[in-house]
Amino acid sequence: MRLFRPLALIVLGAMSHACAQDVLLAGHVQRVILEPPITEECPPPCPLPLVRPDGSTTVCITNMGGCESMEVKIDQVFLGDASGATRTFTSRISEWGPGFPVTSKQIIISEKAGSVWWSYATVRDGKTYIDPKRLRMIGDISASVVAPDDDGLVALDALLERVRQVEARRLRKAIGKE
Repeated sequence: MRLFRPLALIVLGAMSHACAQDVLLAGHVQRVILEPPITEECPPPCPLPLVRPDGSTTVCITNMGGCESMEVKIDQVFLGDASGATRTFTSRISEWGPGFPVTSKQIIISEKAGSVWWSYATVRDGKTYIDPKRLRMIGDISASVVAPDDDGLVALDALLERVRQVEARRLRKAIGKE
């Protein structure tokens, strides 16, 4: 058992390092770039057609468009590591069109394993609120775990507290204290 705890801490440290791209931050959009598919920075959404030995050809049908990137000037980092003054987020353009905002308002951005969610930051009485329909996830936690206010917004600090509780529970469980 004594060897298990240090090993668990090493594994958790390695996992947190592997998820270093995962982040939650507040910032201002500096630039949004849209790119067509099949460019250097935007590979095709489907592989090239494959001709099988029997002569049949595979076909890929997709509603994915090109790619988009958003450069954000970082105001505050809530979770994760975001070194530097800016950070660039990338995503495929879906059938509904580009998803990144072109705005001068402050936004809150969450990235987990390459998936990006964002919401406008609404500040009232010194507290920051997000729209849980826009910023749906922080880490593995759904933004809907916190009850929304009358305007349908969720207090960011309450959501962050919930995320920290879940992470603390995972750590205790991993080192055998739960």
